[in-house]
Amino acid sequence: MAEADQHWQARPEAGSSSGLRLLMWVARHLGRRTLFTLLKPVALYFMLVRGPERRASREYLARALGHRPGWRMVFQHFLRFAEVTADRFFILAGHDEDIPVRFVLDERFASVLSGGHAGVFLAAHFGSFEAARLKGPLHGGINLRIVLDKQVNARFVELMQEVEPDAWRPVIDSEQGAVALGLDIAAALKDGDWVGFLADRYRQGDRVLEQSFLGAPATFPIGPYLIANTFKAPVIGTFCRITDSGYEVHCEVLAESVRWSRSERDAELQKLLATYVQRLEHHVLAAPYGWFNFFDFWAKPDESRR
Repeated sequence: MAEADQHWQARPEAGSSSGLRLLMWVARHLGRRTLFTLLKPVALYFMLVRGPERRASREYLARALGHRPGWRMVFQHFLRFAEVTADRFFILAGHDEDIPVRFVLDERFASVLSGGHAGVFLAAHFGSFEAARLKGPLHGGINLRIVLDKQVNARFVELMQEVEPDAWRPVIDSEQGAVALGLDIAAALKDGDWVGFLADRYRQGDRVLEQSFLGAPATFPIGPYLIANTFKAPVIGTFCRITDSGYEVHCEVLAESVRWSRSERDAELQKLLATYVQRLEHHVLAAPYGWFNFFDFWAKPDESRR
């Protein structure tokens, strides 16, 4: 398989353990502003050596910006990703006093959360999901478990578990096996915990459907919507825009309660998926350098599972 054609899970993790530890030392002792300055040559290096990611960035930015991007625009995309990754050091370690995070909540948000029924949050590789997970009204109002593939960023996860193990205890590892994963999600929802998914990227073996995204069909996982239907749960979308100094997290109720009959399931599933994708597209176009899927997002999966 050609390097550019690899599924995103097969791409090697960027950066070394020693490099991450150096960035952590800078973050702890020299602060966010100094760290961000040092990230510029780091981002430039990875832009130059990671060819598949660079080409994917250029293709995506052409769709999002409406014209072919120059190298400075691609570099800005890589730099934004490096900055968000660096902010994870501060947020997960609890040293985030200088990172402004503003929440924009739709009018139904409070009533859905106060309804007493745990549900599903749909996030994306857009901005910082840690900012949304750890710094918002969710922190004091509800318990949130997030489904993540720890192996994708294994070195980063290992380092942060050393620094702040409590921040990773609510994480449900998506690579533990389908049965164990399903049991963990079901247990969380039955215990009254909300469960969050990064719903803009599918894993090999996931059940998927196509939706138009930035002008072309793209493949999205449907598991989170089926889980919401199983538990008659509400669905909330969280979209984290990067601002000049921090983050702006938009929380939007996509469904107050998912209750589909068997006859209407397929049509309602398509409708709810389309709603999420349309809202994601809206926010991505408003903050295009903050969407971080550095692979051929519009490639067809080897086998579509419905």
